[in-house]
Amino acid sequence: MSNAKLTDQARTFEFVAWFAVATLSLQALAFVKLLLLIGPIADAIRLGDTSGLREVFPPVLSRLVDVLPALIYLGGVLAAARIFGRVAKGDLFSKANSRGLADVGSSLLWGAAASAVIVPWIKSWLDGEYGFSGIRLEPETWVIAVIGGAILILGKMMAEAGRLRSELDEII
Repeated sequence: MSNAKLTDQARTFEFVAWFAVATLSLQALAFVKLLLLIGPIADAIRLGDTSGLREVFPPVLSRLVDVLPALIYLGGVLAAARIFGRVAKGDLFSKANSRGLADVGSSLLWGAAASAVIVPWIKSWLDGEYGFSGIRLEPETWVIAVIGGAILILGKMMAEAGRLRSELDEII
């Protein structure tokens, strides 16, 4: 693949990634509905009447927990957008790109873990089922986790290759 074609593809994917960031951020604004639920909590605390907190607090926490995987994935999309931007400028094998790849992989792994285990576990506790009920091990989650692991390892391999290259350059 020519550098021109790689640069064009990187620019395209950078645009797509930033568009995804904007879209995910706008979807997170739907999360602002949460403010309507937080209001009664703030009022109860301000007035010193905490008797109603038991009723209002679980829906607020549940909404916060629902957003957790998306926020983690958003971190990975931001890291990918930065990688695409650097590649479009001709920066291919840099420490920043290897760190960025590791960040993307880590975000995919943690997002999959949050989606499959952490969110269902916290929600089961909020519902009064103190255990690990509701764990979701969907095929998509496994795929995201495995691809995340592969990208994480590629980022670390790229960093190691850069370190070895520096050592060889010093010897020569």
